[in-house]
Amino acid sequence: MNKIAVTGANGMTGSHMISLLKSKGIQFKAVTRQDWNLSEWKNLDQLDYIFGSVSAVFHFGAMVPNNELIDDNNQTKKIFDINVRSCLNLAEWAKLRNVTIIFLSGAVVYENPYSKKINENNSKVVNGFGGFYGYSKLLAENIFNHISLDGLKCVILRPSSIYGYGLLSSKLVQNYLNMASSNDLIKVKGSRNKINFIHAYDVANAAFQAFNKKTWGTFNISSRESNTILEVAEIAISIFKNGKIKICDDDKNESEFSRFDLNSELAKKNFGFEPLINLQEGMLLMKNKMLVPIK
Repeated sequence: MNKIAVTGANGMTGSHMISLLKSKGIQFKAVTRQDWNLSEWKNLDQLDYIFGSVSAVFHFGAMVPNNELIDDNNQTKKIFDINVRSCLNLAEWAKLRNVTIIFLSGAVVYENPYSKKINENNSKVVNGFGGFYGYSKLLAENIFNHISLDGLKCVILRPSSIYGYGLLSSKLVQNYLNMASSNDLIKVKGSRNKINFIHAYDVANAAFQAFNKKTWGTFNISSRESNTILEVAEIAISIFKNGKIKICDDDKNESEFSRFDLNSELAKKNFGFEPLINLQEGMLLMKNKMLVPIK
């Protein structure tokens, strides 16, 4: 198989993608910010130099907002340049060079992330849960879809909430693991609320399966079941055999929600996607600093 390039190679999902390719003995080119700062527009020759003679680019590079600067205009500009403008740059080059694009979008493109069994054709966001970041992913999708009409081969994946080794400490799963490892008290708010978590290895595997099957289109990627916030804390405690839990729900009668309840049957039907890692297994992999499960 010809060489595959992975942007965002140092990021959480990019690292899992590279680890998967290594485990399969497939040549790859890791593209980091040092190779291409995605905010910078590149000409064809420059992109040829960056990517070489690859057959596919797994475009996992993106800017995730810093919540402390969410209203910062400069951050919004950077999100647009990195998450949207770079996709136009990449898509035009890939079409001319006959290179396949596998683009990592997300469930934040949906207007209502709390709907049940969200399908790929559910209403999309303008200004919602994911803020401008979510909208930037939808704009990028539209760019790839637009250029696909001119011949670009493209797969768009919309995973639920991705977790895995390399997740930021501020994120729920890693935060609870850190607290359990330090024997701290985990204060759980909204304990009955559910989120569909998908391990980064499953996302990487889905990306590879779709590319391998040459299944162009847009697909949800999710795990088999959603987990409550309380279950995340309980798993963290069980893994480290440390820590305690205190439930701090504001109102026992408050309506429960389930976020990113994606229906990924289309991915299963088209390229055989099946999630391999449940939350217990995935959090154990994180604790052991592993990217690829031992077979």
